[in-house]
Amino acid sequence: MQRPDVPTTAHAGGSMTEGGEPSATLEAEQIQLLLDALPALISYIDDEERYRIVNRAYERWFGEDHASLAGRRVREVIGDSAYAAVKPRIDAVLAGQPQDFESRLVYRKSGRRHVRIQYIPHFGASGEVQGFFTLVADISEQKRAEEARRFLADATALLDPVLDRDTSYRRVAELAVTSVADWCAVHTIEPDGALRARVIAHADPAKAELVSRLAERSRIPPEAETPLHEVLHGGPGRLLSEIPDSVFAGVARDAEHFAALRALGCRSAVIVPIRGEECVLAALTLASAESGRTYTAADLAFAEELAQCIQVALQRMRLYDMARAAEAEARRRFLAEQEARRAAERAAQRMAGLQRITAALADALTCETVAEVAVDQGAASAGAYAGSIVVTAGDEIECLKAVGYEPETVERFRRMAVADDLPLTEPLRTGAPVWLRTRKECAARYPDFAATALTSTTASLCCLPLLVQERPIGALGLSFAEPRPFDHEEQEFLLALSRQCAQALERARLHEERAAIIERERRVALENARLYREAHEADRRKDEFIAMLSHELRNPLAPITTGLELLRMSTGDRGDRDDSQILATLERQVKTIVRLVDDLLDVSRITRGKIELKRERLDVGAVVETAVDSVRPLLAQRRHELVLSVEPGVLVHGDRVRIEQIVVNLLTNAIKYTNPGGRVSLSCAASGGDAWIRVTDTGVGISAELLPRVFEPFMQARRTLDRSQGGLGVGLTLVKRLTELHGGRVEAVSAGPGEGTAISVWLPLAGATADSAAAPSTEIPRSGAGALRVLLVDDNVDAAEGLRRILQLHGHTVAMAHDGPAALEAARASKPELVLLDIGLPGMDGYEVVRRLRAEPELRGSYIAAVSGYGQDQDRRRSREAGFDAHLTKPVATAQLLALVAEAAPRG
Repeated sequence: MQRPDVPTTAHAGGSMTEGGEPSATLEAEQIQLLLDALPALISYIDDEERYRIVNRAYERWFGEDHASLAGRRVREVIGDSAYAAVKPRIDAVLAGQPQDFESRLVYRKSGRRHVRIQYIPHFGASGEVQGFFTLVADISEQKRAEEARRFLADATALLDPVLDRDTSYRRVAELAVTSVADWCAVHTIEPDGALRARVIAHADPAKAELVSRLAERSRIPPEAETPLHEVLHGGPGRLLSEIPDSVFAGVARDAEHFAALRALGCRSAVIVPIRGEECVLAALTLASAESGRTYTAADLAFAEELAQCIQVALQRMRLYDMARAAEAEARRRFLAEQEARRAAERAAQRMAGLQRITAALADALTCETVAEVAVDQGAASAGAYAGSIVVTAGDEIECLKAVGYEPETVERFRRMAVADDLPLTEPLRTGAPVWLRTRKECAARYPDFAATALTSTTASLCCLPLLVQERPIGALGLSFAEPRPFDHEEQEFLLALSRQCAQALERARLHEERAAIIERERRVALENARLYREAHEADRRKDEFIAMLSHELRNPLAPITTGLELLRMSTGDRGDRDDSQILATLERQVKTIVRLVDDLLDVSRITRGKIELKRERLDVGAVVETAVDSVRPLLAQRRHELVLSVEPGVLVHGDRVRIEQIVVNLLTNAIKYTNPGGRVSLSCAASGGDAWIRVTDTGVGISAELLPRVFEPFMQARRTLDRSQGGLGVGLTLVKRLTELHGGRVEAVSAGPGEGTAISVWLPLAGATADSAAAPSTEIPRSGAGALRVLLVDDNVDAAEGLRRILQLHGHTVAMAHDGPAALEAARASKPELVLLDIGLPGMDGYEVVRRLRAEPELRGSYIAAVSGYGQDQDRRRSREAGFDAHLTKPVATAQLLALVAEAAPRG
């Protein structure tokens, strides 16, 4: 096999090549010098496990010149024990796997060491492993320090103050031989001056018998002169790096004893004193044998620290013993004093118990609470294990409370007759207590009860009458686990307890009667309050409905009135008037009024059962299409997106007009309750034997408390000045009632305010197909321009358009806006002298708009009039407070409008 290109020996000198470059030998020598300066073992080993490069550190470990190790096998150099431990690692690195590990090894000449070893494979040009580099560092001292710290912690944990001294010594010795010593002993001085081994432990279980024999013969005469004697007589700790035979001879009693000590193979030891407060208590010896460990000054310091831990533990033991002795003495005195005061303390305890029960009964306001206090606290104060309380109910007795008894026993005596021959019924018949001091006494007096119902736990019992004005109203029974004498003192206590319970029961009964009267009065008051609230709510909803009806009717009347004024003008003054547009506006608004009135009449007719359906086979898709065409102008006005998903061929057997009315109301409701620019979705499909119509919006949503009532007449969310959230509140009522007339059902779903609403209608399918279609058109009002600076703000386009035309015909320049933010922008741009401002605007109401206009320096002189469908006194008062100069109620007549313009003209 080709050898790796590494030198096998180090050379003292070097040579130069012809070109003056250092030779390979010189480089090898320099590398060798560098390796020799390092304290760790560094070498190169070939694939035959022979050393090829070895640094000088090997000399300190193995006592041979490092150059002489080159060419020798690993096993020969480090010894069989160490080689057996690292052989698997060598095989792994020669297979190309780097190794990095820690191990405790026993070397041929340097003994036991804790080392960290790194093997690095050396690969040839073709990739085969030619050998490996080794780095071996001695970490024995580091590991010893770690073990010492861990050992001291473990030893401290073992030394419990409740242990006796020998047990503490034994625990420390047994722990020591697991890590820091091969054997450990604790010696003490006998009264005659001789030394005796209290504890000896060995790490090798095979030598346990030898250690036991040594312990039996461990008495060392006082005249011997050994390191143990010096330490035990107050000397400092001793370090025996190597133990000479003289030490064994000094402690051996005879030749056999000497041979046994030598068989332990002790090589090195430390002996330290374990001190008490005034003298040395014992000597602790840690010795090495098989491990070959040589103790150092650091080990001596460690042993002294361990002895200090034992010393502290022994001090704790002494203090613990003193505390136990003091406790025992205190207990003896306490028991003597207790016996002397026993009778007085029993009386005090009973009085305190009676006071606690009295206080608890004072707070008990029901018979059940009184029973709980009497049984729970009464039994505890009397020393009873169980108790019960019963009250009379005519000729029967009812058990209010029972504790401590088996469930079947409680159930058996839950109801009893007063005439029954039982310990608990006799006080109710006679008014006198029953004292049964023993089971025998109970059996003699109540044989049937003792034979069938007396539990094995009960050794004695008493039954006490609960008297109110000498009349028994109940009885208190207590059962005891031991025979009781029921002496005069105890009887007085128990009778006082029964009197307190009787008074509390009577007081609770009267309180419950008063509480029942108060509760009846409270319920009557609550019912009256409910009726008043319902009446008040009905009245409020009526007023609100009337106000909204007035508002809703005035809105279409405003453009109607304006259109009629325009048409009334003479032909010569037509100007740019568009009669067809005016007529279209009139038609739309008249239809609005007709729809409002029809809705009200339909609700009334349905309520009175006057609606008759004209049923026919209908294609729901065609009906939906017609309904959508009806609401397109409102959709355009509100700038909503309409999303349709209609499944063709969905047939129902119903009234075309009424089903269209259902869909129109659903769409109108969704459009009105969705802010401008929102989305309304309508879907229709067959689902589970029904035609399913669902209208969903992205509008204001419905609160959880209002959702269950949305289909009630005139029920709406909080009314706003914006009519997009107004209406009469009958649309959804019509939807529900017309749907139910068709045998269907309706449901509203909303996640809450601001989360939109989805309303679904289910109508029974007819099971056929049909076709229908319709495509009506919409009309958009035109706007024009004039000469006088007037700003007209109204979200009702038709109403605004009519007023604009009248103003333009009279020579005024008119700018228009349809919401609050747009009004502010238009006012800043046109600087109007007159502002006709609707109050119910989307986005920002008229009150806020007028406040902001008054805050503009250039607009403070403008004449601002409110034009609103709200015309009650509080509405006019609020508009004045907000900053309006005048308040006009819709519809506005031309003469009224021109009079307002004339009033505002001087400001211009």
